[in-house]
Amino acid sequence: MGQMDGMVAIVTGASRGLGRAIAKAYAEEGASVVISARKQSPTGLAGTLEETANDIRQAGGDVLAVDCDVTDEAQVNEMVRQAVERYSRIDALFNNAGAMVLGETIMDIDAARWEQLMRVNVNGPYLCSRAVLPTMMQQRRGSIINIGSRMATDPNQGGGVLYSASKAAVHMFSYCLADEVRDYNIAVNILSPGGLRSEGSAAIPWTQRDWHERVDPSAIGPLAVYLALQDASTFTGQLASRFDFGTTWGPGV
Repeated sequence: MGQMDGMVAIVTGASRGLGRAIAKAYAEEGASVVISARKQSPTGLAGTLEETANDIRQAGGDVLAVDCDVTDEAQVNEMVRQAVERYSRIDALFNNAGAMVLGETIMDIDAARWEQLMRVNVNGPYLCSRAVLPTMMQQRRGSIINIGSRMATDPNQGGGVLYSASKAAVHMFSYCLADEVRDYNIAVNILSPGGLRSEGSAAIPWTQRDWHERVDPSAIGPLAVYLALQDASTFTGQLASRFDFGTTWGPGV
């Protein structure tokens, strides 16, 4: 018996890295998983949605793969429509899809790049949350997990004006949404995973300085499973850091 038997979870940005790891963790715990990502990565990084789906199927899991750009409202709504049509419910949404711009000043970042990153990192969680909420409200239960960052709260972490601003917006969005949907027994939390050894991180030169301190994305699986199991009566409106798992939050705390 898995902790998520009978549950349905959506994971965005699931073609590689953290998204793939979380989708696999949910499936291993018995959830039916809806995974989404863009057809082609604009960054050219390795990994596809179908590869993630195949990993889950080969392990005996149930998965629905849907091409989806989280900045496109019509695509997001269609992805959620397919999820509800197939499974009749949505228990968890893991808003993982994101983009990163680090080490550049405001004069390096033109308006088009600023807008695009904000659309992915801020509009994406908004559109996906708004799309799943009618189903969760009807169920009167659900969990939404947004990816946060230490760079949202500490300017010395090196996030810069764009990435740090986008993640600070995600934090406040999550806190306010948690209060807004509390009466429907829906949890909304922020997961700050810390440094990861992912394909995206490997492509950033300065990450090699602390590569030995980073963890494989699979290490975040238990944290994501715990958050998916929460509702407004148990754990909501929180910034959940990997470094505090098991001490200030998590099973038995």
